[in-house]
Amino acid sequence: MKNISTLSVALGLSLTLACNSAEREHRDGPVAPSDSVIDATTKAHISTADVNVDGAEKAFIISIYSQSLYTTELATIAAKSQMPALRSLAKDITPSYQKLMADMEKIAKGKGMVLERNLSKSQQKELDAIKQLASPTLDQQVLQKLQTLQAAFTSLFKEGQNLYNTDLKQYADNALKVIQQQQAPTAKLMKLVNETGSQSTRPGEVATP
Repeated sequence: MKNISTLSVALGLSLTLACNSAEREHRDGPVAPSDSVIDATTKAHISTADVNVDGAEKAFIISIYSQSLYTTELATIAAKSQMPALRSLAKDITPSYQKLMADMEKIAKGKGMVLERNLSKSQQKELDAIKQLASPTLDQQVLQKLQTLQAAFTSLFKEGQNLYNTDLKQYADNALKVIQQQQAPTAKLMKLVNETGSQSTRPGEVATP
């Protein structure tokens, strides 16, 4: 089994892992996701949970769910942009990430995992900082983060296609197509923002989760 590599984008997630009584007879060995992605508490849950998936599959589920939640919130913030095209993009992609979360919740539940829709403190802090921005800085921040997230999703979904679990493989296949369709419009808007001479966001740049 090919281990799923975790992301360079730090997206912690408050996660509760529940065990079905029929599954308590077996315990997966520990998996150690990158500290930049999953905090120590979550890693402990992953390592000790009696669920019907292996370590790589748990890491995949948690990473995808965490990123989808963060991206949905980021798209919501984009609604305050003064750029109509960005508001339109955010409106278009939001349902996709909501569906990614809903579908993953169903899959996870079938494997003995319960996912909670809660942002970590660091995630919330980052989003709160972005909310304080105004266009064009807001536009740049949102688009930069969307591009980073889309690239990370693409890598994860490609790796997810190699998982043993058929439900997760099918999920990865379908989700990869969705993300790839979003990359071109996002890149186009990013280019437009840069070409129109929007001010640099580096001095007040918000750290990528």
